[in-house]
Amino acid sequence: MNTRSFPILLLLLVFSFLSLKGQGEKKVEVQMMKMSLQKRVHSDLDSTAYMAINEIQGWNPKETAIVICDMWNQHWCKGATERVSEMAPVMNKTISLAREKGVLIVHAPSDCIAYYKDHPARKPGQKYRIKKTDGTFSGEALDSEKGAVWPIDQSDGGCDCSVECKQGGPWTHQIDLIKISENDAISDSGSEIAGLFRQKGIKNVILMGVHTNMCVIGRSFGLRTMVRLGLNVVLMRDLTDTMYDSKQWPKVSHFTGNSLMNEYIETYVCPTIVSSDITGEKQFRFKNDARPLVAFVIAENEYHANQTLPAFAHELLLTKGVNCDFALGKPVITGEGVHNIENLQILNDADLMVVFVRRRALPSEQMKLIKDYVNSGKPVLGIRTASHAFNANQVVPNSGGGLVTSSGKVAEFLDQWPEFDKDVLGGNYVGHYGSMKVGTIFSVVPGMENHPLFKGVSPGDFTGSVTPLHTLYENRPLRSETIQVLLSGTVPDKPAEPVFWINYREKGKVIYTSLGHWDDWKIEKFRQIMFNSVDFLLKTSKN
Repeated sequence: MNTRSFPILLLLLVFSFLSLKGQGEKKVEVQMMKMSLQKRVHSDLDSTAYMAINEIQGWNPKETAIVICDMWNQHWCKGATERVSEMAPVMNKTISLAREKGVLIVHAPSDCIAYYKDHPARKPGQKYRIKKTDGTFSGEALDSEKGAVWPIDQSDGGCDCSVECKQGGPWTHQIDLIKISENDAISDSGSEIAGLFRQKGIKNVILMGVHTNMCVIGRSFGLRTMVRLGLNVVLMRDLTDTMYDSKQWPKVSHFTGNSLMNEYIETYVCPTIVSSDITGEKQFRFKNDARPLVAFVIAENEYHANQTLPAFAHELLLTKGVNCDFALGKPVITGEGVHNIENLQILNDADLMVVFVRRRALPSEQMKLIKDYVNSGKPVLGIRTASHAFNANQVVPNSGGGLVTSSGKVAEFLDQWPEFDKDVLGGNYVGHYGSMKVGTIFSVVPGMENHPLFKGVSPGDFTGSVTPLHTLYENRPLRSETIQVLLSGTVPDKPAEPVFWINYREKGKVIYTSLGHWDDWKIEKFRQIMFNSVDFLLKTSKN
């Protein structure tokens, strides 16, 4: 061999080896996690009001962490200890699935870290601790909370037991039902956890544990700190609890106290998610939470239902002893993701479905949840655009675009249910009369003056009254023989139209009203008949 050619031959061999090595390596694609964030933002209709909205984000699990706050083996409050024990197995399953995806799990049982001094998971936090600290790790209220009213009185410590427990600090470690892996981290220090997150490149943080109104929001590693650090933080709202005594203001059930705290956090601190985003199963609910569940299904772009219905739900929480949850679509009519409604799994547990949706087609699995609910015979309350809720007036291609590739055959088109108006509501929506110079004049149908749906409302409150200037729907003639019309409306030179009725279906009662404009919700008598409708239908659900 010519010695001059040897270096060239060696170089060719090296290139060949690198080429083969590159061919043998498979590019690893990150499986993004689809997260459905619920939050409340200022309304563009009323600066003093808030809208509930949903935002879908794709999270890289390698850039995501879960922090488990103060899930102690024992609390000074017996009731709190029992609820922690009930929640822990579901929490353990959730973090186990997240861990498998590559999410970092941080266990933060405050005051108990010495118990874990020799555990391998204790080392990461100590190693990357941020030595210089400032107000970042304070539990003080955020600027966004200025002027906000704390939703519950926790001044007595929050024990809801019939005989109040003696306060103290009996906890020694995290409850054993939640497993700690060697690759997890253990710390109750905000500066340690922040340093660890910086080192690991963590951008997204989920807080779960107890108690939302105390430690979860205010610890040095809590929600407020994560917001101050600029991290994309959320509360997993179904895997948390409050310290709230139902004998204290606002004198609602302990579990309604949970709901009110979640509302506060979504409005002033950060969004919330549910464990379903990780487990694919229905969200957790405490066994003693016996409140009827009202599921609000909202997806429309004309009447600000994502403002008016959450405000209505808040009043229901405070006055009716019910639980309220939301399945939300985008409040627009065109654009990416418009034909999608998140959180519909709540229908599996719902006692009443309230529908305010306009012209949406849905993936088959979402439409199935709605149809299964209706076919179960449970009650439905339809508001205004519910008459054309699932009729998009055109074929809608299934463009995909999901964050997780589905297995199996994907339908070419999204599902619609144009018969929902006829078969469920009993209506016959063909359009509306358009804007007029005068409003609609309402009349109570003769003989219906003393109907339970008009409880607290004088017939004179409606007869001859005029609504704000919005359109009257054309629904005549109705298409069910089992309908009882309670209220009709007229505009000049047109026949009266039914605007409020009950459809006594073979499978469950349905109430529908073509009212529901944002101005209607300002009218006390309209809100009263909506409260009456919820009462009436929930009694039906129990029977």
